[in-house]
Amino acid sequence: MISLQFKSQKRLREVVKNTLMRKEKSIRICCTMNNCESEEIVEAANIAISNLLPTMSRSLYDIAYNRFKKWCAEKNVQVYSENVLLAYFSENAKNYKSSTLWAQYSMVKSCLIIYDNIDISKFLN
Repeated sequence: MISLQFKSQKRLREVVKNTLMRKEKSIRICCTMNNCESEEIVEAANIAISNLLPTMSRSLYDIAYNRFKKWCAEKNVQVYSENVLLAYFSENAKNYKSSTLWAQYSMVKSCLIIYDNIDISKFLN
């Protein structure tokens, strides 16, 4: 169990994101801002964050997400835009069936929301 205190919401989000990426079992967050939630609310939020990905298939989600991140690094992608995702899945369409692509899309989408706070379901194409 990790117990930390933060003075800014930005730093808090960074630590939560990094902790989730390292697959820490739990994290206890308390911030020292004037308008912080109670420790009980923060603990409930931490439990919810740790359970956002399915337990049994979390490793598959992480593999799909890490494969996408690796592809982005190879292509020197800094920002995840609609065009980046279209290019990534178009490239993968050469090697995978549509059902696999949809599963990969779903896993990458979930991880981008959790780890990077990016909702690709709002993209139009």
